[in-house]
Amino acid sequence: MRVAVFVKATMGSETGEMPGEELFAEMGRFNQQLIDAGVMKMGEGLRPTKEGFRVRFSGKERFVTAGPFAETNELVAGFWLWEVDSIDEAIEWVKKCPNPMDTDSDIEIRPLYELDDFAEFDPSGELREEEAQQARQLESMSDDEAAIRRLIATWTRALERKDPDALVADYAEDAVLFDCIPPYKTVGREAIRQVWANCFPYFPDHFRSEHRDLVLHVDGHVAVLHSLHHFVVPDNPDHPCAQSWLRVTVGYRKIDGRWKVVHDHVSMPFNPMTNQTWPIRDPDRHDMPDYAAAGNQAC
Repeated sequence: MRVAVFVKATMGSETGEMPGEELFAEMGRFNQQLIDAGVMKMGEGLRPTKEGFRVRFSGKERFVTAGPFAETNELVAGFWLWEVDSIDEAIEWVKKCPNPMDTDSDIEIRPLYELDDFAEFDPSGELREEEAQQARQLESMSDDEAAIRRLIATWTRALERKDPDALVADYAEDAVLFDCIPPYKTVGREAIRQVWANCFPYFPDHFRSEHRDLVLHVDGHVAVLHSLHHFVVPDNPDHPCAQSWLRVTVGYRKIDGRWKVVHDHVSMPFNPMTNQTWPIRDPDRHDMPDYAAAGNQAC
């Protein structure tokens, strides 16, 4: 079974007091015992809540509150993720732990839900297989892949805000864009920023940027992504932006330790017999024009 083990906060941890050298060394030795025993999967300390935030949900409203938070004895200063045979084993390990604080303190143990716990609500097993697949993806994801996926998420949020500066913040100075609208080629981060700035007045006021079938290959200092992208416009599904999926290919290169976009390629299929675009209405359908009919029409 997996358990989360929480080190509860104290007044000292909330003021940012760091552990002394002796305690730091003791905790290091304890962590090594956990690793050697195959128990520890993860362990981190948390900064004081004065550096944190809370988001309260009330219907569709979201209310953000900045720390610090008053109820010190209910806060968490650090955590482990352990895999043990039983809750009793977890308790025995906690009892061996050095006191993590300079004063009286508490450590809390909480079992995690496992996939089998949801069998009653997922008789087909489809949802559990989806979660298992996500777990496998997380285990195999490299730090570089995770970093690039964060760039994609940041780019998506910038697009939804219609913020051209943020959109190209992670582009190389000499990045090249092959767009699906003229001109066919735009060179340089600033020029690409201007392309977006020119387009945004024609975008809907509110929309969602959606990716699917995203595949990312990372090898050394080079990476390439291909996916489909779609604009979702709930208030106006008939908006021109929402009528087709776009094919997207992005090239990345690690420059001075940071991943940068060096090439964007955005396209739609077209019927070469009529030179008209062939919108991707449904990505699950690989349909194509009737070329013979189109050729007769062209004649």
